[in-house]
Amino acid sequence: MARIKALLLLFLALGSGKAFSQESEWGDFVAVEFPRLDKISLDNQDFLFVADPEGNLYQYNLSGQRINNFSPPRQGRLTQLEAFWTVNIFTFSTDLQEYRILDRFINPISENKIPAENIALAKAATLGNNNIIWILDETDLSIKQFDFRTRRILQQQPLNLVLENTSLDVLDIREHQNLLFLNIAGQGIYIFDNQGNFIKRLQVFPNGRLSFWKGYLFLVEKDSIRLVDFQSGAEEQFRLSLGAEVTGILVNRKAVILYNKRGFRIYQKENTPLKGY
Repeated sequence: MARIKALLLLFLALGSGKAFSQESEWGDFVAVEFPRLDKISLDNQDFLFVADPEGNLYQYNLSGQRINNFSPPRQGRLTQLEAFWTVNIFTFSTDLQEYRILDRFINPISENKIPAENIALAKAATLGNNNIIWILDETDLSIKQFDFRTRRILQQQPLNLVLENTSLDVLDIREHQNLLFLNIAGQGIYIFDNQGNFIKRLQVFPNGRLSFWKGYLFLVEKDSIRLVDFQSGAEEQFRLSLGAEVTGILVNRKAVILYNKRGFRIYQKENTPLKGY
């Protein structure tokens, strides 16, 4: 029985030799296998939300236990999954051209198609403050502020005068601390204010989803984690030698989550190098 348990823990680890690390820098962790992990987000109530390629949602606690799930009536890959808002969970699918807002128990409270008469092709979307959704319309290359309750476009900002070129590979869009962040492959991160006015560009190049905690942007780069203060540009770096492939990181007040396409690890933040953040 002990041998079977040891083999099971080995299998659950994200490609490493152990399920419970004894590394002095990072401490112990809980490993959760999720072979078809497509999107993942961490809320501020210490729950994780994970999506598979069909858009099904699964909720986990920080002990690694699955406690809830939701299957949408129309299945399709999610472009965006956001659980870090105080009350709501937000999902958006480019393929389906629809968004969904759910409560903390994964019950839908608002879901609808993107209005085609106002937005020809929504390439990316993120939830903002005051009942708005920021939408990148690929057809006219603009950011549009959409009120999902009244279903009206409140304002829009053309991007052709801001971006280096009009051939875009948009990796992520996020609102954080009343700022809008647009991550474009090969160009860096463009920062706008909450009215859609361009502020500056960060010369950092995340290869996927944006991850924030307080005033920092977190990036995984080979064998290290890089923290960038998006206001001052100051940077710090922490070694990441866990013996496993890590493609992304999530941080909140209690936990650090390291993940890849096969699952995720849950670390107690106070036992990691990030305990001061």
